[in-house]
Amino acid sequence: MDLLGKKYKFEDGNYIEVIQIKSGEFNGENTQIVTYNIGGPKDVPRKLVMDINQFVNNFGHLFQE
Repeated sequence: MDLLGKKYKFEDGNYIEVIQIKSGEFNGENTQIVTYNIGGPKDVPRKLVMDINQFVNNFGHLFQE
């Protein structure tokens, strides 16, 4: 699943956008790390990071074509 640069916009205007995927250490393990933004029309955007496996389990269904 190619996630880099993908953006999903919900019906209420909130969104999630993958801005970076890189190798690194997360919770003491070497893995791929996903950096993503979340926000909405009345929100200040937030940048978050998550292990790629956890990200795909939580949000992967939003990016399937």
